[in-house]
This record gives sequence, C-alpha cells and structure tokens, in this order.
Amino acid sequence: MIVAGLKLTLLGMVVVFSFLLLLILSVKISQRFLSEGSVRELAEMEAAEMRRRRRGAPGPDEGTLVAVISAAIAAHRARLRERG
Repeated sequence: MIVAGLKLTLLGMVVVFSFLLLLILSVKISQRFLSEGSVRELAEMEAAEMRRRRRGAPGPDEGTLVAVISAAIAAHRARLRERG
C-alpha cells in the first residue's frame, strides 16, 4: 500500500515538473517571436511622442482639471446637504 502511494506521488511530481518545464519552454519561445514586435511598437510610440512634442500639442491643463474636479465635489456636497 505504501509502495503504491509512493509510486503515485512520484508520478504526480513528474507530471507537475513536466508541465512546468513545458510552460517555461512555451514562454521562452513566445518571447523570441514576440520581442521583435514589442521593440518595434516601443519605437513607434517614442516616435509618436516626439512628433507630438515637436508640434507643441498642449498637454492636459492641470489648473483647469483641478478646478473642474473641485467644482464637481462642491456640487455633490451641496446636493448631499440639501437632502439631509
């Protein structure tokens, strides 16, 4: 009975080890195939950022954003005071 349990334990460990090895291999293979695309996409994103900076595209106006959020919070609090 103990021998059968040890055989089952060993079989389970071999199956798990094989699955993990297969998983590592598949990740490594996909990394080799997909790394060229990610490098290309990163270069395209950097080029687009440089074009945007050269054009002088305005970024988000922090002051306006803070004012809008503050007004929304104040309006919400005023509504809560009216109800309660």
